[in-house]
Amino acid sequence: MPSTPQPPDPAPARPTASAAPPSPPRWSSPRGLVALCSLIVVATAAVRTWVAAAGWFYWDDLLLHTRAAHHDLPGPGLLFADHDGHLMPGGMALAWINSHLAPLDFRLPLLEIALLQLLAGAALARLLWVLLRGRPVLLAPLLLASVVPLGLPAATWWAAAVNALPLSAAMAWAAASTVRLAETGRRRHAVGAVAATVVGLVFVEKSVLVPVVAAAVLWGWWWIAPVDDDEARTGDRERRPPRRALWRRTRSMWAAQLVVLAAWAAAFVAFVGRIGFAEDTPDVADTVDPTVPGPSLWELIDHTYRLAVGPTLAGGPWRWGRWHPGPPMADPPVPAIMAGALLGAAVLVWALFTRRRTGALWIGVALYPLVSVLLVSVARVGPDTATEIVQTLRYHADATVVLAAALALALAAPRRSGPDPSTTVPAGSARAGTARTQRWALAGLVLVVVVSSSVSTVAYRAVWAEQPSRDYFEPLMGALEERDAPMLDTPVPLEVLLPVTHPDNLLSRILHGVPGVPAFAAWTSEPVVVDAEGTLHPADVVPGRTMTEGAEPACGHRIAPDGTRIALDGPLLGRDWVLRLNHFADSAGTVAVRLDHGEEVEVPVPGGLSTVYVRVEGSGEGVTVTPREGVSDLCVGRGSVGVLVPR
Repeated sequence: MPSTPQPPDPAPARPTASAAPPSPPRWSSPRGLVALCSLIVVATAAVRTWVAAAGWFYWDDLLLHTRAAHHDLPGPGLLFADHDGHLMPGGMALAWINSHLAPLDFRLPLLEIALLQLLAGAALARLLWVLLRGRPVLLAPLLLASVVPLGLPAATWWAAAVNALPLSAAMAWAAASTVRLAETGRRRHAVGAVAATVVGLVFVEKSVLVPVVAAAVLWGWWWIAPVDDDEARTGDRERRPPRRALWRRTRSMWAAQLVVLAAWAAAFVAFVGRIGFAEDTPDVADTVDPTVPGPSLWELIDHTYRLAVGPTLAGGPWRWGRWHPGPPMADPPVPAIMAGALLGAAVLVWALFTRRRTGALWIGVALYPLVSVLLVSVARVGPDTATEIVQTLRYHADATVVLAAALALALAAPRRSGPDPSTTVPAGSARAGTARTQRWALAGLVLVVVVSSSVSTVAYRAVWAEQPSRDYFEPLMGALEERDAPMLDTPVPLEVLLPVTHPDNLLSRILHGVPGVPAFAAWTSEPVVVDAEGTLHPADVVPGRTMTEGAEPACGHRIAPDGTRIALDGPLLGRDWVLRLNHFADSAGTVAVRLDHGEEVEVPVPGGLSTVYVRVEGSGEGVTVTPREGVSDLCVGRGSVGVLVPR
């Protein structure tokens, strides 16, 4: 019986487009991610350099410039000098370079700010790459940490930037190298971690926290690692390594870190020997009112979390205040405070409910600002200190590294539930839709924070652009270039530097080495007064006391070879005075002048009749004038002692 023909086997079904695994976008490749990380780092540096360019030399910038300008070489006396309780040879070296290559030219400090910002951004990108193993999601914490205003003030004020940016770079680099050392055991990572600590300590003593933060990040990396195969399937990491293996790989590095910290502590005690400014120095003691209590620790904590760090989590504070000559400070409105609290709570809830073992991470993040509060309380708070000191944010700039590391560790932690990443999720499935929703939610959150941070950044730039020092010095230096006569020394306005900084608030010290500036001396033939806008006004002496009339006709007081005391019409209190000396000399030479109780000042005089204005210090009821080299016959007419005022 003939067999019935069988139908041909059906052709194998060709996979539909919906079943094929989607190809990852090109930007998520390692090369694409490196390019995007570089773009974020460069863009952040450009924006913050733009903000810094609105400023100028401010307060400590001028003090460091003045100190460095008076050292011909950057020797130990400069590099290891005590600056308000800081040991910062790296910053001193940069100040010396600036003051000798381009004195009071802000372009060079601005370039240094840009380079340090690039370095800090690159180090943070490396840390996030290590913690998230090069996953595209690292772009979120990198962008957030780069744009939130928490690190903005410290990155745009030069004196703060040379402390804060090397600290942030060292902290991020050391943490990344420590984790890589635990993963690979390679010695170069140990060297990198220790070298980062050394570099940080060269710029600021707060870098003693670098090994501490590196240890905390290493512990967090180990703590969130999968503990079994089920957890390993919800992430992309191997199971948690044994603690003994972790210690064996990193112990030599920790020993080296202890040696570095011990050596630095010895240097700090030898060169500084104290924490913070010295209140027992004469200049500081005169300005401190011991009856006025300083802010309490609780007040500092309240202002730190409620008005300083908290609002920046959502891109705040949106509004900045300033009390000249102080720096800008966060002045958040209530919506900014609420936005920061809500966003922080949302991230915390997300991490606790979707990721395993992340609670301890956020406890560490919440406690970290207390470290800066305690340091401020010990080193910076005194009777005349305002609680708003913590709202300047410059003491919390390194917290951005801690926040970014915690967010990265939370993203890397095993999910409480989720698909095995090795399986392909169908493009049209519910799980794919959920993942897509989560990605869009994250992108929207990042966008909101970026926009909010942009508002705060623009507002900060407008406040930071108010620079009394620039408004004073730039026109002054232009006017001084056209002057030949010596200048009598004078302090700068209170809006530029307060008297507590004496003698570094004197023009002669600040303008030392600036090209085109005439000499500063204790005498001049053309007295001027400098107003708060840096404008020169011809001046004369308003008499406080007058020299009595001399008895000799056509001469007044004929000065004896060993000097003659000329009585005043009343006593003078001890302070700086200006003496208008009207005299006739038989030839050019020098004349010595002093008050009864004061130092002698030698003044060059021309031959013939002339007037010279002399700055004298002291008190008494008379002026002694003595001819010196080149002058044998000297007559002094009626003159006055007082202060200079514009004519």
